[in-house]
Formats: sequence, C-alpha cells, structure tokens
Amino acid sequence: MVRENLLSHVEYLSSRIGERNLWKGDSLERAAAYIEGTLRRYGYPVERQSYASYGKSSSNLVAEIEGEGKPIVVGAHYDTVPGSPGADDNASAVAGLLELARLLRETPGRRKMILAAFANEEPPFYGSNNMGSMVYAASLREKKAPVDFMISLEMIGYFSKDRIQRYSIPGMSLFYPETADFIGVAGNFRSWRCVSALKKGIRKHSSVKVQTLVAPEPVGGINLSDNSSFWRHQYRAVMVTDTAFFRNRHYHQETDTMETLDFDSMAEVVKGLFRTLQEM
Repeated sequence: MVRENLLSHVEYLSSRIGERNLWKGDSLERAAAYIEGTLRRYGYPVERQSYASYGKSSSNLVAEIEGEGKPIVVGAHYDTVPGSPGADDNASAVAGLLELARLLRETPGRRKMILAAFANEEPPFYGSNNMGSMVYAASLREKKAPVDFMISLEMIGYFSKDRIQRYSIPGMSLFYPETADFIGVAGNFRSWRCVSALKKGIRKHSSVKVQTLVAPEPVGGINLSDNSSFWRHQYRAVMVTDTAFFRNRHYHQETDTMETLDFDSMAEVVKGLFRTLQEM
C-alpha cells in the first residue's frame, strides 16, 4: 500500500502536471490543489498560507495533528525548476509527506505534529523572503510559536547499488559509502539530537541504510533545503535526503522522471519515519 501510494502521488505530480512553478501556467496551483485535496480526503482541515511573489499568488498548505508537547513540523516543497518534471526533486518528498499524513491519520502517535507543503523553494526563491518555508517559519517566529524541531524532506527517491556517491568535502568517502543506497539525515550542531533520533528510528523500523552528518550550516550542502529557513528563525531542523546532486545525475534536468526512482527504498524511508514519529 505504501509503495503504491507513493508511486501514484509521484506519477500525478511529475507526469500529469510535470514542471511546477510560477512561470508554467497554473502548474503550481494544480499541484497545490492536488496536495490540499489529498490531505482533505484523509480527513485533515487544511490551512492555506497565501502570499504574493513576483506579482502572483503562492500558497503553503498546512495540516495539524493534535497531540502532546511542542509540535514536530514535517515539510516538503512542491515546486520544481523550469524544464524539469521534478520526480525526485521534489515529488518524491511530497509523496512521502502525503503518505505520512495518511499513516499518521490512521494510527496517530502522541505528539502534536504539523505537516506542511511549501511553495517556491527553488531558485530564484531559495534563501529569500519569497521562499515558502521562509514565509512559514517567519510566521511561526512572529507568533512566538513553539516548535520542537522541523524535518525537511528533500529528494527521497533515488537509490543505486553503483559506486556513484559523491561528497562535497575531500576525504568524506573514507568514512562514508561510495554506493548510493542510503538515506541521509543531516543537521546543524544545534539539531544533533534530532539527527541522532531519526537515525536510530529509521534504522530500527526499516531496512534502508542511514548515514548522518552534523556540521556547520554552510558545510556539505546541508543548508540547501527548507530546513535552512527554520535555522534562520532559530528553530532546530534536519534534512532527510537521498543527497540530491551528489548522486542523482538527473538533478534539475528534464530527465528527472519517475522511471529513475526506487519506490521500494522510498517506501522503507517513509515506513521508518512513520514509526519513528509515532514513538516520539
């Protein structure tokens, strides 16, 4: 069921809609409508946080799960760069978010959680006030809203047994694998406990291999996703990723299609995250 649902979501976003951004007609709104409709079908009330960017309206989509303690935010961006159908970047992560939403609705844990789909992560928005996750994180900070930590799902579908894994820092391959068959969990120093908890949980509850990196924010590409918006606003955050362009040659290309993805490994990532979040 998990694998089939992931495949269905990725197919809709990357094949039926395809390229998703403000410059491709109504593609971004069609993606937002699909995400919102799916969450509502699962029984969630959905809040649209709309804002103007480049003279057009964009929307973050937010659903809450009631529970105890400070909320954990799980988020993924749903836009793509121009010219790419974005199956891995980032339909894979949006599919994971939606499947987590279904699983947590059917078997909730004790923790309060927020599920968020963000607009406008890709250039020219990245790092700016028009980045969807930046808008959302800023609104949380303005309200002084407590957040335990945030999980950014960033490309979770590309796996290979081949020795194609690259790293940003010379010598990392001495300590990390060259085969691209693991999921990465990365964070800044402030978020190291979150990184450790996710690593242990995913390893315990799934068959996928896990590698972690805790480093200064500009190191190793660990700031190249929506977690950086939460760091900017003084929240703890981690990124769960297949490491993007450090292994996937289809990154930001028209060849980033669903046929290149490993849905069995994706399903294991989602199952591991689900059980880990349940236990927190």
